Amino acid sequence: MKAFFKFLLVVALFGFGAVVAGFQYLNSWQSEPVKLGGDVIVELKPGMPLRLLSQQLEDKNAITSSDLFVVWMKLNRDYPKLQAGTYQFKGEISPEAIVDKMKRGEIYVPLVLQVIIPEGFTLQMLNNRLATKGVGKIKDLQRLVRDKTFIRSLGVKSTSLEGYTYPATYSFEKLPSAEEFYRKTVKTFFEKIPPDYETQLTKVGLTLNQAVTFASLIELETMRDEEKPIIAEVIWSRLKKGDVLGIDAAVIYGIDNYDGDIRWKDLKNKNNPYNTRIHRGLPPTAIGAVSRSSLEAVLNPTNLGYYYYVLDSADQTRHAFSKSLGEHNALVKKLLRAGGVNRIKRPQASE
Repeated sequence: MKAFFKFLLVVALFGFGAVVAGFQYLNSWQSEPVKLGGDVIVELKPGMPLRLLSQQLEDKNAITSSDLFVVWMKLNRDYPKLQAGTYQFKGEISPEAIVDKMKRGEIYVPLVLQVIIPEGFTLQMLNNRLATKGVGKIKDLQRLVRDKTFIRSLGVKSTSLEGYTYPATYSFEKLPSAEEFYRKTVKTFFEKIPPDYETQLTKVGLTLNQAVTFASLIELETMRDEEKPIIAEVIWSRLKKGDVLGIDAAVIYGIDNYDGDIRWKDLKNKNNPYNTRIHRGLPPTAIGAVSRSSLEAVLNPTNLGYYYYVLDSADQTRHAFSKSLGEHNALVKKLLRAGGVNRIKRPQASE
């Protein structure tokens, strides 16, 4: 109301020039942002009178004067252009910005579900998360991600959807079915892979499924993008030589109820098809969700001659790379002396 009284005062003081002065004041007022105390929800119902909308905006402290808003809207003849619906305003907003948003019909629809898939997240982790959010029952979800017919319908040539649920935040305005959720994540995967990726893979003798599996090993081995091409080099070198990959992240993937420690019996378990310390070549499937940078690293390995790597004793968020077994063993001893641990932490994400 103060703003409206100020407007009247301007008109009274300027007399003959009141119209010009009034327009100048309205011009300034309509573009001046108002700091909101929190998220403001405003509903414009079909046929709602302008006075009711303006009062609603003032009551929620989105504008300083409902009277000025009415005058301004009538002068500009903008009210019939506003689209009915529910609108959300945040932070700072001016009357002009409010009207523009309502003209465009940027209606607010509250989200009923938001799910974060971090890099390296496994299907088991994701299914547990979906079950807690009411998307489906855990047994049904586990069956779905390995259903051959469903997997083929998504264009995936694998025995499971592991590796094809692209790391991102997925938002839904209505609760999706498990099928709808997974369709969206796989669709995002195919949208995010590098251009001509499958064509490039054929040149190096890999299928898309093999590349996704390869990329998942990189993803679980390092969180640092700058290390990914180097780890890709090590994996490529071992594959070409026919040596075991020796990637503990894969071993862990095949361990039921992994508790954070790899035991000697786990390393010697031939029944674990993901035991890359025994079985040569790539694992049967990917071992987690892969990012674009890991997919790109598969095709862009370094050529530095590295064949081994271990956690860096000075900074265990990094790796120390070596070319010979002797260098590697020395780095392992250094890590152990520094109190290093050979554990793989599963990726997590807060929501």
